[in-house]
Amino acid sequence: MTGTAASIDTIGSGFAALPAGVDLTSAASGAWVNLGLSLALPAPGTYHLDAVVRGNIGRMGTGENALITARLWDVTAGAVVPDSQAIVVQIAEFATGAATALQWNGSAAISVEYKPTTPRTIRLEVARTDIAGTTEVAGIGSDTLQRTTLRYARVA
Repeated sequence: MTGTAASIDTIGSGFAALPAGVDLTSAASGAWVNLGLSLALPAPGTYHLDAVVRGNIGRMGTGENALITARLWDVTAGAVVPDSQAIVVQIAEFATGAATALQWNGSAAISVEYKPTTPRTIRLEVARTDIAGTTEVAGIGSDTLQRTTLRYARVA
């Protein structure tokens, strides 16, 4: 089966990249952190919003279940952009006797359609949540290996 790529004609677009990584180890578990990465949607319309988020999380020892999630936050409306929350990275390590299971989950993309009725400011937020145990390393990366980015394309 073959497919063709569809192009999107945009009426305007915007792009921002996080200039450096952000350490999340001192943030309270479950607290949303403003990464300082935001874009202004200049007018009402239909927008395609996307973000690429690079995260890392770890702990020495056993008995850990923690994750980093990301979301798009509509600053103007004071609300989450619908369907914009995603798991960036998860670590789950459980020791059972001599056997240890280690599991990693990663989802680093957010892509949603958004239809604001007024100009809006959208920002990228993340939260580190310790479900069991305490993470010793947690952060959002952004460097020459891979940038954490936020982008919009107005399509109508």
